[in-house]
Amino acid sequence: MSSRQAKELLIYENEMFSLEQSAACPIPGYLILRLKGPEASLAQLSKKTAQLLGVMLKRVTNAIEQAVKPERVYVLSFCEIEPRLHFHLFPRTAWLLKEYFKANDCANDPVNGPMLFEWARSAFGPGSHVPQGTPDMETACGIMRDILK
Repeated sequence: MSSRQAKELLIYENEMFSLEQSAACPIPGYLILRLKGPEASLAQLSKKTAQLLGVMLKRVTNAIEQAVKPERVYVLSFCEIEPRLHFHLFPRTAWLLKEYFKANDCANDPVNGPMLFEWARSAFGPGSHVPQGTPDMETACGIMRDILK
């Protein structure tokens, strides 16, 4: 990824956190919040850092909700591929749920958030497009940047 592309994906940054639109899955509002410290677990955070993380997660969720209007915002942390503590904030929108049900023939089943998340990351890889009427990634990123200033 070029430095220009990285700059376009950057939503917010301060001395503790960086927040980026996912480059691997161009669903508007799918953000990755990274802590800048060496911690690999929530248990390793100081009380102050944990409190600031809670405030930041709230602010980011609010920005996603305003920018893309999801029905849910999933907050996930695995730290498997990248061991440093980070969070995926994923907007589960109505259109995404509809596409998931259609692709998996499971409209009568309860929503399985982790499976939907993994399916979406596979189905909407780089270069894929979201349905018409959905905020484009550039617009959504701009709205979220303005909210998080």
